[in-house]
Amino acid sequence: MDRAHDGEPTDTRERIMVACLRVLDTHGYAGLSIGRIADEADLSKSSVYHFFDDKDDLLVSFLDYMLDRFVGPLDESFGDDPEADLWVHLDFALFGATGDVVPPTPGGFEPGSGEPFVELRSQAVHDETYRSRFTTIDENLQARLAGIIRNGIEDGTFRAVEPEATAELLLTVMLGGLFRRATADGVDTDAVRREVERVVDATLLAD
Repeated sequence: MDRAHDGEPTDTRERIMVACLRVLDTHGYAGLSIGRIADEADLSKSSVYHFFDDKDDLLVSFLDYMLDRFVGPLDESFGDDPEADLWVHLDFALFGATGDVVPPTPGGFEPGSGEPFVELRSQAVHDETYRSRFTTIDENLQARLAGIIRNGIEDGTFRAVEPEATAELLLTVMLGGLFRRATADGVDTDAVRREVERVVDATLLAD
């Protein structure tokens, strides 16, 4: 079994990360505590403190976990149908979890609401550590979208657009969708989806 630097099994750290995600999803950032995370992970508080100095230390590690697990590079599961691959990502932002783009955590939990992501991201306004992590997350997502677009250009699905610039625009649309779903009621995501589809058809899809 792989082990963490302090000699403990790495699956204990994973249990803490999954528990952190569940507590965030249920109670929000304001309700997050080491005690609640320990209870959710079925561990003692001292076990959690064995790995992390405090809540902030845990949350920074949690962002690294999210980056590693959910925002990885384009892999072999994408590439056969660039248009479908693109919509997997856009629809995730507009409608929520899908196993195609966000694999479930151990135990089958899917962070589909977007609320944990939005709540943690708000801390980046004043905290440089959070800002650095979310900058990296954005860069990885932008590179992933650019890879899909590049695949589509190569196989004739998409026009010869600038992949990085187009990916930046689509990422901004995706983040807007996540933020609106998490922070406002009555958002007509179906209407937004139709408009985004119209733009994609007019400016990205090859004739």
